[in-house]
Amino acid sequence: MSNQPAREASIVLDAPPAEVWAAVTDLTAMRRRSPELVGMWLMGAPKVGRRGINLNRRKGFFWPTTSRISQWLPPTATSDGVFGFEVWPSRVEWSYEVAPDGTGTRLTERRSAVIDPNLVVRATAKLALGGADGHDAELQDGMHATLAAIQSELSGQRA
Repeated sequence: MSNQPAREASIVLDAPPAEVWAAVTDLTAMRRRSPELVGMWLMGAPKVGRRGINLNRRKGFFWPTTSRISQWLPPTATSDGVFGFEVWPSRVEWSYEVAPDGTGTRLTERRSAVIDPNLVVRATAKLALGGADGHDAELQDGMHATLAAIQSELSGQRA
């Protein structure tokens, strides 16, 4: 398995940064939005360093991961917001950046590159996820689906 590149997707939402931040950091709602996430459970209130357990799925295969919040900076009038978490065993960072954009807010979801994956990650990708390249493409599609779900939820709240 080769290293997998970083991935990113963005959308501009018709909502202020504080509303987008509230949606992105509602971790119990992420299971409805992310095609691969079954659930994310933190051990306490969100803050940098807080650890959690995640359950993921792809078709009939389920696997656990652990995570640690690496960034927790709510947006302010003078700075963008960012929420990020590192996931083990892949050692990637997933993040959401919340930034004013005109009259709305740009929401960007990122996943860092997979560098030098360990045996567990390589075996899981090959045997259970249909190969790293195919799974990587699915994750990119999943980012767009997650952002669209957040957009739909925020639009429904404003209607």
